Order: sequence, then structure tokens, then C-alpha cells
Amino acid sequence: MRKGIATLSVRGRLLDKLPAIADAGFDGVEIFDNDLVSCPVSPREVAARCAELGLGVDLFQPVRDAAGVAPGRFPETLRRVRAKLEVAEQLGAPVVLACSHVGADSVDDVDLLAEQLHALGAAAAERGLVVAFEALAWGRHVNRVGQAWEAVRRADHPAVTVAVDTFHMLARGDGGAALAGVPGDRIGFLQVADGPLLDMDVLEWSRHHRCFPGQGTLDVAGVVGATLAAGYRGPVSLEVFSDVVREADPAVTARDGYRSLVFLEDRLAATLGGPAAGTVTAAPPAPERTDVAFLELANPTASGQPRGLLAALGFVPAGRHRSKPVTWWRNGDAHVVLNDTPGGTAWHALGLVTPQVETVAARAKALLWPAVDRTRGDGEALLPGITSPAGVHVFVSASPGQSDDWRQDFVEDPEAGPGDGWLGIDHVGIAVPGDRLNEEVGFLRTVFGLVPAPVEEFWEPQGRLRSRALRPAAGDARLVLNVEDVASRFPREGITQVAFACDDLLARVRDLRARGVRLMPVPDNYYVDLVARFGLDAELVGLLQEHQVLYDRVGEGELLHVYTDVLDTGFYVELLERRGGYDGYGSPNTHVRLAVQG
Repeated sequence: MRKGIATLSVRGRLLDKLPAIADAGFDGVEIFDNDLVSCPVSPREVAARCAELGLGVDLFQPVRDAAGVAPGRFPETLRRVRAKLEVAEQLGAPVVLACSHVGADSVDDVDLLAEQLHALGAAAAERGLVVAFEALAWGRHVNRVGQAWEAVRRADHPAVTVAVDTFHMLARGDGGAALAGVPGDRIGFLQVADGPLLDMDVLEWSRHHRCFPGQGTLDVAGVVGATLAAGYRGPVSLEVFSDVVREADPAVTARDGYRSLVFLEDRLAATLGGPAAGTVTAAPPAPERTDVAFLELANPTASGQPRGLLAALGFVPAGRHRSKPVTWWRNGDAHVVLNDTPGGTAWHALGLVTPQVETVAARAKALLWPAVDRTRGDGEALLPGITSPAGVHVFVSASPGQSDDWRQDFVEDPEAGPGDGWLGIDHVGIAVPGDRLNEEVGFLRTVFGLVPAPVEEFWEPQGRLRSRALRPAAGDARLVLNVEDVASRFPREGITQVAFACDDLLARVRDLRARGVRLMPVPDNYYVDLVARFGLDAELVGLLQEHQVLYDRVGEGELLHVYTDVLDTGFYVELLERRGGYDGYGSPNTHVRLAVQG
């Protein structure tokens, strides 16, 4: 699959963008007109620079409002287009993108549109070029791919083709089925972008919220698959612009974009049949299931605070690592490893369990995610580590009892008890910089097959919190990504929270308080509101208030949960009990936690 990207998808000046795009591995570029107009060198020199970098110029774009104009204005429009076709020829771009008219003065006449497209095609053919006509989702009269195809069909010129843009199609509710009947050789170019499903003005949606495939929720693979199945064999090119892309490092953006096309190609390989199947290559498969193995707490200064917290929470030392200053702590089925490596990282890490350890490591490598540089002693588990975009180290362990089970690296204490018998790690909270949220979602989705839920927003005293939860189709792993938009302090980063599951939370809370664990206080007004919202029995509300327990209910499901104080490092613990199939995270209580924690 020939992989390309539009230069407007990368921040910076044109001559600075091109090396970043080439270094990421792309085959070609779309040269954006604005980038070229502000460039100090000629189109021929830009073409030569691309050739030196191993990049082809696949497209020149866009030519705006070139068809569907009033007949009296078309000669001037054609003159303008001819000038841009000359530029495209100098760039060596075989295809020129022409967008549907967005102006109030455009003419709603498909026969006139086809006639003008035919004239544009004739002008392009004189230079050996092709025009790809794109239906902008906010076009005045042509805003769907079916309308664009009808105009191209009526234009009846071999140099006039239709452009397929996944965002424009999906934003208008058109999936791959909208391409039925469009021959592959009449599709001139394929542009790809994902995005969150938003209910807003489509132009603002496009300009501010596009993202790379795998980071959003649109059925990009469905449209691309239909395009390839129709017989299209040209470039698959990213056209992504957003607030994040405009600010991100060009090398990071280019690498992230290329990785997203590798993931898209992998998804297509699983669904395409017939001749189109030979156009894509699959990566090693995603894991069949993903579970949480352990949380690793970094303690590079050998502080007694994490150790004291674990003991007060009811964890007991279960074993020592065979070759590293690392201790395994256990509380029932909840596992924490404390890393006391002097001068080591201050970032906490996460262990996940999958039956296919080596396959997941190979998949991460194929998708260009960086491996963790670690030492491995003789006889120790493989435990490959992958660094997420937010900097979190994720280690992959085999299932319990298999040869690469993480526990084999520890000398277990035969006298260690089970602790308080907690049920396990329910979920882990990871603080992510705002410009890395989409990339972090892409990492967890592409490597481990986790499925993202919609973004939730919460107001806090210092600003705003955005959260997005992810879960696998099979397995108990639950990760919650949090973006802190605050101005009064530096946002936290890395793993900042772990939630442990238990039964009989009220009894557990009594035990914790008896051991001196300080839990987050809850305002009395919260319990007044609780009665108003749910009409709870006064005795139950009294118990919740006595133990300072938060509560939520959805249908027959109930959640009871508490939080510890926040440690000096910004880390805190949640303990929760799920009843009756409750499946959320207590979102209605988040604003209370944010206000109390400050």
C-alpha cells in the first residue's frame, strides 16, 4: 500500500516538513498550495528536494471553487486553474485536487458543473495531468460523494475523476456503500482521516478535530476497503488537520501518521478479499484477550511512603525479585511491585497479561512503537516492555503458570499470607498531555485491541478534566486516560491512580481507618444531593456518610467507592465495590473528588 501524507498535516514550513515526512517512512506527499506559495524555492526545486528524500509528489491541492461557477465568470476561473496546473506539472504531481464550490454564488446546476469539469479535464490532459473532484462536506451544492461522482460521470472526460475522502464521506453519513457502482479507475485519489463522532458544524469539526486512523471512531477502514475493492490502486494518503497537529512536533506527527496507516493496512488485511487482498499486508495479530497483571510503583529514592501505604492498605510482601531491588506485594488477587532501583525512573509502570507475549511484542514492533530498554537475567520471563506515547512503560506477561509469567522472576515467600483478600486491580488512571491523547488512544487500540469509549468532561476548581476509558473486547483490563487542562499548576503525567476492587466495601473501609489510612473526606452536602438523586433509604445514606463513601447507581447496578489522600508524587488509590453489574467509573462523583483533592 503506497502511503502518503498531505504537507498541511505536519506543522512547520514546507522545506522543514519534508525531511520529517521522509524519515517517518512515507512514500509520497500531497503538496498543499499554501505551503508552496510561502516557500522560498520554486516548484521544480521542491520536486528535486522530494526526490532527494525518496518522496514522490502524489498530488497538488487544492484548487478551490473551480467548477459550478456562473458561466460569465468561468473564463477567469479557467485561467486561474491553468496557472495552477502549470505549477502541478513543475512539481511532478500527476493529480490535482479540485474541491466542490462553497460560495454563495455557486450555481446549482449539475449539467453546468459537468460541462465545466470537462473543460478543466481538457486543460489538465494537455499537461498529462488528472483532476480529482472532491465533494467537501460543507460544499454549497455538492457535499456528498454520490453528487461528485454524478458530476464526474456526466463530465465524461478521462482526465476527470472523483476524489474519495473518508472524513467528508463519513461526516455526511456515507459509508463504503456510497461508492457502489464507481469503477476503481475513475477514482483519482484517496484521502484518509479519522475523527471523533461529534454533533457540531461540519467545517469546525473538520478543521479542529480530525485525527489519524485508529484514534477516532469513524469507519475509515470501511470506506478505504470499499475503495480498494472497487479497483483503486493509487496512494492512500493522510489529510489530517487539527489543533493538536498545528502544535505538535513535526517528527512526532509524521511518525504517528505513518504508524496509523500501518494499522489501517493491518485492519484491511483482515477484511479484504479478491484482488484487493493483495494490496495490503497484515501485522502480527492483536491479543485475543488483555488482562491486568500488576502495577509497578517506582520508588527511586527508597522512600518509605509507598511501602507504608501498601502495608496500611493490607498488602503483604509476597516475594523478592531474583536480580533487581524489586519487591512483590500482594493483597488477594491485587498485585503491586515496588521498584527501589536507586536513581531509576520516577514513573510508575503497568503489567498486562496476554496469552501471546511474543506476538504482541512483534505487533508493537511492526507498528513502530518503541521497546523499553531493560536487562533480563538468566531464566527470567521475557516480559517485553513497550513505551506509550505518554511515556508509560507497559510490560507484557504470559498467563499465570506459563513460562513467561512475570511471577517466575520472584522468589516467593512461602509464609506470605493473602492480605485482605481484595479482588484485583479494577482500573488504572493515566494522566496524558492534551497533545498526546489521540496518540495514546492509538497506542492502546492498535497494540492491545482496547476499545475507546467517548470522551467525558468534568469541571474542576482549577480548570477542566477530560477522560476517556478503554477496554478490550475480552479481558479485564480497564484504563482511563485523563487530560488536565489547568493553568495554576503543571498537569500530572503518567500513572496517577489505581483502583482496586473488593467486596463489602464498608467493612474494608472500617479496617483501613483502623490501620490509620487517611481517606478523602466527603462534604455533607453530597449526601443531601444523593437523597435527592436516588431517594435512598435513610439508613443506607447514614452508613455511607458515616464512612465517607461515594455512591452511584445505573439501573440495577451500584458502585460504592472511596479514595485515599493524594501522595506527594500526585498518586492516589481508589477502593471500590461493584454491585449488580455496575459497569461505569462513578463519573457523577468526579467533580466532588476534583474539588476535594484540589
